[in-house]
Amino acid sequence: MMQRKGKRLARKPFSQKIVYTIAWTVLALYTAYVLFFFLFGALLAIRPNMAEFTIDRLHKDLLSIPENATLKNFLSAFNELGKINAVDTFWTITWNSIWRTTISAVLAVGSCAMVCYILVFYRCRFTRLLYSIGIVVAILPLYGSAGSIYRLYDEMGLINNPLILITSVTLYGANFFYMHAFFKSLSWEYAEAAFIDGASHYQVFFKVMLPMAKPSISALFIMQFISGWNDYESTLLYMQDYPNLSFAVYAYEEVGKYMGNIPAYFAGVLISLVPILILFVLFQNTIMEKVHLGGLKG
Repeated sequence: MMQRKGKRLARKPFSQKIVYTIAWTVLALYTAYVLFFFLFGALLAIRPNMAEFTIDRLHKDLLSIPENATLKNFLSAFNELGKINAVDTFWTITWNSIWRTTISAVLAVGSCAMVCYILVFYRCRFTRLLYSIGIVVAILPLYGSAGSIYRLYDEMGLINNPLILITSVTLYGANFFYMHAFFKSLSWEYAEAAFIDGASHYQVFFKVMLPMAKPSISALFIMQFISGWNDYESTLLYMQDYPNLSFAVYAYEEVGKYMGNIPAYFAGVLISLVPILILFVLFQNTIMEKVHLGGLKG
């Protein structure tokens, strides 16, 4: 009798099944839509040369698998993408992507975590004012500041200067509200217990509170890293002497519209996506899962 009652309770309502079915269908269609472009890029990348690509394009046959498919374009891409200037190579550009993206993500997420920690646990008029400013900045549509920002960076000597990465230290944005909500969910009793044992404020933050925030910080870091890896606009505006991989793909596409090796270009695009795909596969659970901490265990 109890088992039958449990089964009846476990059954999902018909309306909930409909919602799940619609959501699953939408996600499946979106996944197919995204994967289509990966497949299309791969089909273009395995074409042997530009001549065959042009012929298939004229015949509108780009979705077919070529008879003499080859992987040589993936090797050619290393040389092709390195031709954006006479100084850098593919490996130099890739290294620029790594150090620029890593430093930028560390500064952005780390500074946000520190500021949010202070705003949550060291409340005063000044911290409440900062949080209120963050709400206002998030609501107001602020546009048209690119010209003034470039002028400011130029006057400060930050154009084509690695020190421009310090501008990644920003207070507001999506990371700000995420980390603020996370620290709000933490109990201050953890810190009080550490204070009783003689810990300083810095020790409480770095040894007690920050380790508990590692899952959230890791998720934000990965998302920030992916966003920075795909960012070519900052290179185009501020860091052309330190081109990254996404800028190399953009520049080659612009220069090679009429004279470039398009199959090699698409091969280079796929190569540039490999590190991000590996990162996402390895840390997809960290990105997707929500971490909730509440109460004390004792």
